[in-house]
Amino acid sequence: MDVWVIGGGLAGSEAALTLADLGFPVTLFEMRPAVMTPAHKTSKLAELVCSNSLGSLSTDNAKGELLFELKVLGSSLVNLAFEAQIGGDKALVVDRELFSTLVEDAVRSHRNITVVRAEITEIPKDVPCIIAPGPLIKGDLLHFLEEREGRCEAQYYDATSPSILSETIDMDYAFWGNRFGEGSDYLNVPLSKEEYYWFVEQLLNAREAHRHDFDKPDAFFERCLPVEEIARRGKESLAFGPMRPTGLAIPEKFRDVHAVIQLRKENASGTILNMVGFQTGISHTEQISIFKQLPAFKNAVFVRLGQIHQNRFLPGVVNKFFQSRTNRLWFYAGQFTGTEGYLEAIAGGLWAGINVARLLGGEKLIPLPEESMLGGLVTYIEQSLPEVKQPMGVNWGLVPPVEGKKSERKQKRVDRARIAIEYAARELGRVT
Repeated sequence: MDVWVIGGGLAGSEAALTLADLGFPVTLFEMRPAVMTPAHKTSKLAELVCSNSLGSLSTDNAKGELLFELKVLGSSLVNLAFEAQIGGDKALVVDRELFSTLVEDAVRSHRNITVVRAEITEIPKDVPCIIAPGPLIKGDLLHFLEEREGRCEAQYYDATSPSILSETIDMDYAFWGNRFGEGSDYLNVPLSKEEYYWFVEQLLNAREAHRHDFDKPDAFFERCLPVEEIARRGKESLAFGPMRPTGLAIPEKFRDVHAVIQLRKENASGTILNMVGFQTGISHTEQISIFKQLPAFKNAVFVRLGQIHQNRFLPGVVNKFFQSRTNRLWFYAGQFTGTEGYLEAIAGGLWAGINVARLLGGEKLIPLPEESMLGGLVTYIEQSLPEVKQPMGVNWGLVPPVEGKKSERKQKRVDRARIAIEYAARELGRVT
C-alpha cells in the first residue's frame, strides 16, 4: 500500500522524497493547479510564496543550526536549495523558480513517487498518511480533520511583499551594499527624513485590500507584520525596523538618509528583486501608486504585489514523532502543525517521513534529543496548548539552557546541539 502525502509544499515534498528514498511507494496529492490558494502563483511543488531566503548560514544562529542538522539528517530539499543558491554566504537565498523546478523534477522523476493533481477532502483511516496541507487549508479537508482532531481555533494573518523588475528601477536613486560591509547582495533605496515621513503617512492612510479582523492586536504573526501595521505602532518604527539604515556604507551623493528600502535578488540573474520585510495588505492599486511616487520606483514594473492571507494550524494534535494522537497511521508536517518558516516546514516533512518509514518497517520510533534545535522544536510542538495562537519558528529558547560563563554559553549550546543531532542521526540510521 502506498503512503499518502497530502500537500506538495516544502513539507510534503520533503516527506515524499524521504520515504521514496527509503524504498516506500508514495502517492503525493497536490490540489494545484485545479484549486489555487490566495498566496500561490504557480502549480509547482515547493513554491516559495513569501521570501526567497531560507535563513541564516551563521553557525551560532538558530536557523543556521537547524540547517546544519537537516544536512546531517540528509534532507533532500536542503541539498536542492544549495543547488539553487544565489547571493553571498551569510544566508541561504535561492533562485525561487529554479528551486521549485529542482524539487518538481526530483519528485516527478523518482520511481517510487506518483504525483496526483487532485484535491483530497477525506482520508481513509487505515491508510498511512503524512498530512501537510499548509496553513492555507480550508474547505472539506479542514472540516474532515477538525471532526477527528478538534476544531482549528488557531488562526492568524500572514503577508507577502512586492517584487519588481530590476531594470525598471532608477539606479540614480539606489545603491548596492550589505549592512556592515559584508558583500553587495542588497539594493538600497535611501529616503530622506522628509521622504520617510511622507511614506509613513501614505501607509497609514492607504486603503487595505481586505480588512476582515486584521485590526485585532493578535491577528497578525508578529515576525511577519505588514509594513502598515508596523507604521501604526509609531512613526519611527519602520526606521528602526526593516527600513533601518544601520551598518550601510551610504554613498556621499545621498544626504540626510533617514531610512532605506532594501531589495534582494529573487533569481540568479537578478532580473527580479523582492522588497525585504515589506509585507503588506494595502490594495494593489494603492501599492503601485505609493511606491511609484518615490523617484527610484517612478517607472517600476511590479511582477508581484503584496497581499495578506489567513493561516490556520492545529496546536496540540501530534506527539514527539509528529504522529496523530487519534490515529497511529497519520502523521502531520509543515506549518499546519504550528511551526513557522521554510526550514521548519522542511524539517517537519523530514521528521514525519523518517517516522512513517520506521513505523511501517516495524522499527521503534526514536525521539530526538531536546538539546538539538530540531528536537527542541519538536518538543515545543508536542507540548503546544490548544490556546496557542501564534506559530513557532526555531530559536535558542527551544533548547535547555547551558551552564558556564556567559561568554562561553553561545558556543557551548551550538557544540551540544551538534553532538546531539549527530548521535540522533546514527541512532536513526541517517548517517551519510
